[in-house]
Amino acid sequence: MDLRNCTPVLFVKNAQTARQFYESLLEMKVKADFGGLNIVFEEGFAVWQIMNENIIPQTLGSDNITNRDLTSRFEMCFETEDLDNVYKTLKDNNIKFLHEVNVELWGQRTIRFYDPDGHLVEVGEAMHVFIRRIYKEENYDIEATAKRAYTPVDILKQILQVQ
Repeated sequence: MDLRNCTPVLFVKNAQTARQFYESLLEMKVKADFGGLNIVFEEGFAVWQIMNENIIPQTLGSDNITNRDLTSRFEMCFETEDLDNVYKTLKDNNIKFLHEVNVELWGQRTIRFYDPDGHLVEVGEAMHVFIRRIYKEENYDIEATAKRAYTPVDILKQILQVQ
């Protein structure tokens, strides 16, 4: 079996509302728009507007697909080099957060918030950003950085471009 072209899909109530959120607020780029109901983003995911006559809500039930109270059913995860700016933009737009800036066990700073359909979205520091920060905080000790960041030394050396 040779499966290809994996595209994570978010089922949404209104594809144009979702497009506005991901395109305008999170600055994602639309790769293809299929009639305003199926929108594919260059970042590697799609949103599909679910219509009641579609087999998906007929088999799963509409409430199981679009119920905003089922918030932990899926998470979209992105990285950024400027978490503080993303956080400010979201705060300025009154986005509902699961949590505000948090330092994960491995040292990465993240935020998690909800899109208009209640899907959980994570934005975290890009790996090279938080690894460099931790390396500096650990006084440039690669072993201490590896332990703190739960990252093998050989991967750290590639990211940090050190011997």
